[in-house]
Amino acid sequence: MNKVNTAALTKPTNGGANAEPLTGAAMVPIQILQEEKEPVADVKPEPIAEVKPEPVKIVKPEMTLLERILKVEHLVLIVDKRTKLVQTRSELERFQISSNDFNCSMRLNDSDGNVFTTSFTPGVKKVIDFLKSSFDASIQEAEEKINF
Repeated sequence: MNKVNTAALTKPTNGGANAEPLTGAAMVPIQILQEEKEPVADVKPEPIAEVKPEPVKIVKPEMTLLERILKVEHLVLIVDKRTKLVQTRSELERFQISSNDFNCSMRLNDSDGNVFTTSFTPGVKKVIDFLKSSFDASIQEAEEKINF
């Protein structure tokens, strides 16, 4: 151990001339205390394993006979609607429009008996394209509803 010069160690005062020497445990110099400490090793915390909850399995209640019959009847209606939409869509597909401005005509009737007829080919073509896309969307909706 190192020898300590006790004469140089005095109690701190508020500027007075009465400085008393330190005694006992207070005499241990700061250098000695620092030398006795062991260096702390870098300790890395262990990674915490993530706990993933198991997925909850949803059990559907058993359908009664009446519920199954109603479900089948509902599905039959949807399938019939889809069949009609596909048939109408295929009729539009067979409809031919050429570049001649007057090779086809379109006739619209409203509920009041008013009639609109046109032979403007670009207008008829746009109406047919719109109807095709509308039927495609309706067919897609009907197919999404068909599930068990």
